[in-house]
Amino acid sequence: MPPDRSEPSVFLALPLLGVLPLLPPLGADLVAGSAAASPSPGADQAASPGGGEADPDRDEATGVDEVVVSGLRPLLGDKIPLTLAETPQSVRLISSSLMREQSAERLEDALQNAPGVTLNAGEGAARGDTIDIRGFSAYNDLFLDGVRDAAVYVRDPFDLDSVEVIEGPSGALFGRGSTGGAVNQVSKTPTLDSGGIVAIEGGTNDAVRGTLDADTPIGPNAALRLNVMGESSGVAGREFVHNDHWGLAPAVSFGIGQPTTLTLAFSHLSEFDRPDTGIPFVDGTPADVPRGSFYGLISDHANSIVNIGTLRLRRQLGPGLSLDDTLRFARYTFNYLFEAPNYGSTAAGGQGPPTLGEALDQIVIGRDSPSSFGTLTNLDDQFELTSHFATRALAHTLVAGLELSRQTDLLENVTNPFNTDNAWIPETPLLDPNAFQGRPSEPVSKTQDSIADDEAAYVSDTVKLGEHVDLIGSVRIDRFDVSEVQTVVASGAQAQFGHVDVVASRRLALVYKPIPGQSLYITYGTSFDPSAESLTFTASDASLGPVEATTIEAGIKSQQLSGRLLLTGAIFRTAVDNAQINDPENPTTTLLEGRERVRGVELSADGHMTSHLELTAGYSFLDGVTSGTQGSVAPVLTFTRAPVPNLAPHAGHIWMEYDFGHGWEAGVGVNAQGRRVGNVLTTGALPAYVPAYAVSSAMLKTQIGPRATLQLNLINLLNTWYFTKVYYASPSENHVLPGPGRTARLNLIVAF
Repeated sequence: MPPDRSEPSVFLALPLLGVLPLLPPLGADLVAGSAAASPSPGADQAASPGGGEADPDRDEATGVDEVVVSGLRPLLGDKIPLTLAETPQSVRLISSSLMREQSAERLEDALQNAPGVTLNAGEGAARGDTIDIRGFSAYNDLFLDGVRDAAVYVRDPFDLDSVEVIEGPSGALFGRGSTGGAVNQVSKTPTLDSGGIVAIEGGTNDAVRGTLDADTPIGPNAALRLNVMGESSGVAGREFVHNDHWGLAPAVSFGIGQPTTLTLAFSHLSEFDRPDTGIPFVDGTPADVPRGSFYGLISDHANSIVNIGTLRLRRQLGPGLSLDDTLRFARYTFNYLFEAPNYGSTAAGGQGPPTLGEALDQIVIGRDSPSSFGTLTNLDDQFELTSHFATRALAHTLVAGLELSRQTDLLENVTNPFNTDNAWIPETPLLDPNAFQGRPSEPVSKTQDSIADDEAAYVSDTVKLGEHVDLIGSVRIDRFDVSEVQTVVASGAQAQFGHVDVVASRRLALVYKPIPGQSLYITYGTSFDPSAESLTFTASDASLGPVEATTIEAGIKSQQLSGRLLLTGAIFRTAVDNAQINDPENPTTTLLEGRERVRGVELSADGHMTSHLELTAGYSFLDGVTSGTQGSVAPVLTFTRAPVPNLAPHAGHIWMEYDFGHGWEAGVGVNAQGRRVGNVLTTGALPAYVPAYAVSSAMLKTQIGPRATLQLNLINLLNTWYFTKVYYASPSENHVLPGPGRTARLNLIVAF
């Protein structure tokens, strides 16, 4: 029988018992957003170190500008009760102004400002935004306003105030996942400033895009904000790839500036795309084919619809004590029907992987169809109390909370004839693929009905041991309970799986501040990844416990030039001693006997070099190896000290923007990644490399009226042929996705 989908009563008990008794009478001091109104969306906001917004007030004790991050629910200053410069962890803060100046129209574009992040390609239900952080998968580690946003879609930043990239295990903050780190998207929130921005863009990639950000007061302490986006676009150099998106995000806040805050927000995003399934590997490198080669079909589509509703309450209960409650319901639907390049096997009528040195004009390729559609939901409530108090000479900031969530996943897998009949769609020449071939109908072959309940309690204490030393201790306990029923449609046969994990995550950090504006830190943290983290089981992993990781990181953060520029540096080591690995003597069995280790160095500089020159730059060196010696009867060496797939040993970015005055600004940037291995190097396997690249871009902006600005962005100035995403399951089944060719975008921005 399917999992019990009745809503647990605890979801009602927490908001009712924890929130309603604390609400004031109707018409009293209901509030939303932050205690202080944030800048108007139409105003140019002053940049501060790390891309945040500088508070006009200065800390008189240090003489340094305080960093204030606005938005519905940032982690900095909320779950992490510290500023960017004080947080003992590598954090990249990407502001909406930086995203606008770089013409970042996808979350993945914004993440180019975080060198430790690499992009994955996927198949089936593992598409959308699939990323790695520090070499570890972060597909389930995407958050929106501190609430998990693990779903299959391409995220658009039209309603984002900022993006926070938290690097390193953060189980004490988020629970499951976050071995390499996590990404938190911070939504825009209403303010009491009346105004907004309308932007209309055209691009050489057949793009037309429009956005609206309007903010208006609806009372002395209430405001309404509306963000709207619509887009039709292609990808320069990639024939047939096309995107049609639209989004709507209203939010209302009551009693802004009062002791109680209340925000109601809704976000809708619809996407109707013809996706890019990339090009295959030949001889361990992406095939040398024409840039526009498209191995899908004109009938392919990747559609998703996202609806997210949020209620956020903040109340000051008294001096030094506040309450926060965030209630979220999200529903995600997707429908992916597409073909991916696959050489197939000769046994099933395919060509099989090309032989070494085989002429490209002799190679043909088949169409794999790992298509699926489904619906995911997430009901989540996070209840927190924050207390500031002192014990003798020690000052404490204590954050204690409860989180209850229920996620469901109803997935329907479409019949994939490939691997049974590799010629179900006639194979096509590698050098001249035919996108107009017909595709037979594909019925549903299997359904997966999953439910995951997560109950968690956490506490974090930041203790000031005098003027120069901070000690931070955090612990979180999660009970993660997943049940799933898999049904074969043709026969009606069912398989039922279930597993419960109870895991404690820990974090301990010591911060030393020898002088104002400078801190040195060392941090220890843990994370865990359940076998059904993505709400799906296989027969080989259903009984396995979680994969666990530990990290130790040491670093320095230094504010320079009177606080205008933040310099950071960190070294770290993350180790997994029980990674999942296939038993070579029994391929249907998975064991927790693998080893994975990533160590590295990260450097960054963010802020203003002068009053006219703004800089954001970062570099990461990552050294990752994975190994395993296991067997069910006797130890068998399968691979040892192999490179971690999709981990770029060297990666970096730099973006500089200069204000010439008189309404003129210009920017220039470079984003680069070193060569990385795309596949798992088991014994005897040949490496498949994703080539290194460096891509440049530029921006020119001029004011053409009192409220109008014209902005020109040039993406991939040198028309570099490079690859951003990789998927490699076997020598037959693999592909890489090319980056866009040279693209010009002209944007008219009008403030009102």
